[in-house]
Amino acid sequence: MPRFLLFLLTAGISIPIVACSSSKKQTFLKPVVVETLISATKSWNGDSFKYPIGQAEMKLEKITAQPGFKTPLHLHPQPGIIYVQKGTLYCETSDGKSLTVGTGESFASSQDTVHYCQNNGDEDMVVFVSSAGVKGRETTVLTE
Repeated sequence: MPRFLLFLLTAGISIPIVACSSSKKQTFLKPVVVETLISATKSWNGDSFKYPIGQAEMKLEKITAQPGFKTPLHLHPQPGIIYVQKGTLYCETSDGKSLTVGTGESFASSQDTVHYCQNNGDEDMVVFVSSAGVKGRETTVLTE
């Protein structure tokens, strides 16, 4: 019984103190802004998306490339989205289609089309690449 009285006394003192405390924070819900940067059913050069068969693996990569950097010829066997955080990205397919993307822009990457990309700017380029591939398979396949 004495423990119960001690509990009541403690609760009777602490609850009003907590309720009146000036350090109590109030939480207000703020609106959330959702901005779709890209929504696509085909890549920038017209490739239709198809998903490889196997255990799905989602990947997000951050790539930083110095001015003048150029990839070897390659292709991607899965769909992907690219966002340029900083700099200028230039891509060209083996059939001569090209794309230039700057800071704050995004696009759906080509799929199964041989191409190269390079940093055409005079500063480091930072891009984020998201892909939906198959676990254990490369998301970039060199063709040179």
